[in-house]
Amino acid sequence: MNLIEIPNLPAGTVTAVIIDGRIPREIKAALERLKIAIIPTEAHPDVYAAVAFHPDIMLHHIGGDALVYAPGTPEQFLDTLRERGFRLFQGNTALGDKYPMTVAYNVARVGNYAIHNTKYTDTVIRELLALKGVEFIHTNQGYSKCLTCVVDSNSIITSDHDIHRRVCAAGLDSLLIEPDESIRLEPFSMGFFGGATGMIGKNKLAIAGDLYFHKNYHKIMDFLSLKRVDVVMLNDGKLMDIGTIIPVEQNRQYNL
Repeated sequence: MNLIEIPNLPAGTVTAVIIDGRIPREIKAALERLKIAIIPTEAHPDVYAAVAFHPDIMLHHIGGDALVYAPGTPEQFLDTLRERGFRLFQGNTALGDKYPMTVAYNVARVGNYAIHNTKYTDTVIRELLALKGVEFIHTNQGYSKCLTCVVDSNSIITSDHDIHRRVCAAGLDSLLIEPDESIRLEPFSMGFFGGATGMIGKNKLAIAGDLYFHKNYHKIMDFLSLKRVDVVMLNDGKLMDIGTIIPVEQNRQYNL
């Protein structure tokens, strides 16, 4: 097993992802065709149904074999992670069914930065990231990962104005897009672009759904082209916020 050292940013071709256990069979089939193993989540019992299976709600990848999980995360799912060789650290923050009790683990890691509303960041995540020298960028947005599509170690796409403003001030490159009802997250009116995406290769971004439906399709494609990132659309139809596609394992043969 070759683990991804910098979260969200594989150095080679991804071979395993942590993903919402409810994903439709079209997405499963697409990942199988790409020879990517699926590590499906199970519902966290303490959060509302729309996000109960979302990995970015109950987990945070510190890097390599280290994962922080929320208390109450189903043991069968945790056992699956342990069997794959991950070291699991239980966070100190219990989840709940109302904001801000849903956001403690929803930290957006971008290279050597972690974007989050630091008033709510779980303390175990803060301590482990501090040991790695990761710098926090505070934002007023608690759902930072949901709203952040990580493109590379210096670039993101977001529809949140505060995230955009603060990462730009820190020297990162951010594409600000519009919130869009084409991103499904039932029963809500819309989901978030970051939650519909995840890198599955050094220069390859996977999207749950067809990006063409997004009102900023051309703007997004131009930005990704500038960053030399290809797009893989995993299924037809409107985009789906599935709580981020989290890459955790990759081939030893790195892309050049």
